[in-house]
Amino acid sequence: MTVATTTTESRPIINLAGVSKSFGATQVLKEINLDVRPGEVLVLIGASGSGKSTVLRIMSGLETADAGEVWVNEVPLHDARRAREIRGHVGMVFQQFNLFPHKTALGNVTLALIKARKMSPADARKRAMDTLDRVGLADRAVHYPSQLSAGQQQRVATARALAVEPGIMFFDEATSALDPELVGEVTEVMRGLARDGMTMVVVTHEMGFARKTADRVVFMDKGVIAEQGAPEQIFVDPQNERTRQFLHRVLDH
Repeated sequence: MTVATTTTESRPIINLAGVSKSFGATQVLKEINLDVRPGEVLVLIGASGSGKSTVLRIMSGLETADAGEVWVNEVPLHDARRAREIRGHVGMVFQQFNLFPHKTALGNVTLALIKARKMSPADARKRAMDTLDRVGLADRAVHYPSQLSAGQQQRVATARALAVEPGIMFFDEATSALDPELVGEVTEVMRGLARDGMTMVVVTHEMGFARKTADRVVFMDKGVIAEQGAPEQIFVDPQNERTRQFLHRVLDH
């Protein structure tokens, strides 16, 4: 967990002001205001359909807001002409691994560096190997996705995002497709990034990760931020009745 004193004085690296979003007739976000500080680990929790993944996708530039302002790394994502400036500054890990099946773990990470960073194959290969080592997969570098467990494939996907040296990492339900016994190997990599001071925004159903690793937990309900605070406050003494109901439901199973 990062030290709070370093994050409170710095300017936000992400700022959402009055952000709303609808899909068809359904309003999924209602005037969201949210900051993320450099080095902060922000975890979004809430029921399916609460809007948490949409917040993350707007922050990462994958979705555009209907209203409001979105600033990431001082780039205004609400300005379509400038939104592309964010590319290469953010890394994204999804529920699905999206690895190329005919490339090895090393090949998948190397290709991302050649494409996104225009690196030479030799330099890309060296950095890719270093990044696979960082996620504990140096010994699996020449394995193809079909030869890896789901947890290992997700770690390759994490290495691919990390290798381009983003300033911010986004994780959208990164462990949801994994069997319970494989979740730990991915969350441990995420905890390591948090210890290294990486700015992270995480959407997850893993309450243990939220409680142990987050600097701040945001509980979303029906498109609004119902409550936010330090993990101890949210998990031990939630103020909002909807937060209490949600945690009672997920923690009692």
